[in-house]
Amino acid sequence: MLMDIVKQGARARSVGRPRDACPYPGESRERRAWFEGYDGSSWAVATRLPHPARMLPGSALCDTSLASDALPPA
Repeated sequence: MLMDIVKQGARARSVGRPRDACPYPGESRERRAWFEGYDGSSWAVATRLPHPARMLPGSALCDTSLASDALPPA
């Protein structure tokens, strides 16, 4: 299941493994899923943001209004 592979990628990042440690072959959906977990990003390019653990409080990246799916203020 792809969600298990996403979890493997997230686990690899959390224990400090390098990004190029992905065990899946290039251009495979498993490799994309592993990087999804490692990077904490979405497959939808327009909605990609850094993983929350990589965002510093007060930084421009921490501003949720920058997300493409954020609702405009009421």
